[in-house]
Amino acid sequence: MVTAGLVGLARSLARLQLPHSTSRPAARLTSRKKMISERSISVSGIGTSYYESGIGEPIVFLHGAGFGADGKSSFVRQLNELSDQFRVIAVDQLQCGGTDYPADQKFVNRLGRVDHVIGFIEALGLKQITLVGHSEGSFVAARVAILRPDLVSRLVLLTASSVSPAYGDDRDETWWQAYTEAYDNSSPMPSEEEYVAAWRKSTRAYAQDVEEAKREAYRRAAARGQYEILQSLPEEETNLRLYVVLQQTYVFPYLDRLRAETLIIWSKNDATVPPDRGLKLAKLIRNSDFHLLNNAGHDVQIDRSEAVNRLIRYWTAKSPTRGN
Repeated sequence: MVTAGLVGLARSLARLQLPHSTSRPAARLTSRKKMISERSISVSGIGTSYYESGIGEPIVFLHGAGFGADGKSSFVRQLNELSDQFRVIAVDQLQCGGTDYPADQKFVNRLGRVDHVIGFIEALGLKQITLVGHSEGSFVAARVAILRPDLVSRLVLLTASSVSPAYGDDRDETWWQAYTEAYDNSSPMPSEEEYVAAWRKSTRAYAQDVEEAKREAYRRAAARGQYEILQSLPEEETNLRLYVVLQQTYVFPYLDRLRAETLIIWSKNDATVPPDRGLKLAKLIRNSDFHLLNNAGHDVQIDRSEAVNRLIRYWTAKSPTRGN
């Protein structure tokens, strides 16, 4: 078990001999908009919305959970900035964005999203892709890579609490408290301006393209009743001891057999996912690189988009796919 503080973590990272990622102060990111197309495809009869930009080797991005989560608002910086080299695809998972909601409006957990993502990749005719998961999307990405190594040759996990080991002691209460506060849906649904103001307060790198995507995501989620669904979560989503069962059952036992090369990018400043948990995850995955980025909250792909995109470019260049 890792018990060292950040000093010990830095020493551990040094021993991994990974390229150094320098920290940057908070900044207003310059928006370089590209043509992002919103498309739809049927996946086993489910109308599935996704966003696409660029041509080249495909990278599929999986967003996390929470009110307003969708492909574009989570990965607009990647859709805009990586499309000069890659075919960038960000899918709206079940019960998110423009993808069909289940008729019964019951909550779909991260395990329930796995088969839909597999079907989506197959529907696009893709193989041996780079699959990126952020937050709860990392659970889906890891599970897909475990089940279907023919589809995934490279795996990227971003601030991946849903697949990182818990401490197993009192320290878990600290990050779980931060998590429950961040995803508290007990109050009435915020207005669009309240929603955007909260994001502006939390982000460490404002960008106009991100705000526009956040507003679009809010309006769609509000209109489709997503907030009401999140207000009625089952106990396994709100109880720490039950929440971690899915990764303990469906991910951890298989990590030693994971064939996909894995890049793990972590936020130093996200109270919901302490850096030590990211390092614990890296130690479980034999063929993995771990990078810790300073001045980044939970949405590391937005707060440090230039660094994240640079790492993805570098890493894919040094580990070519086995072919699409």
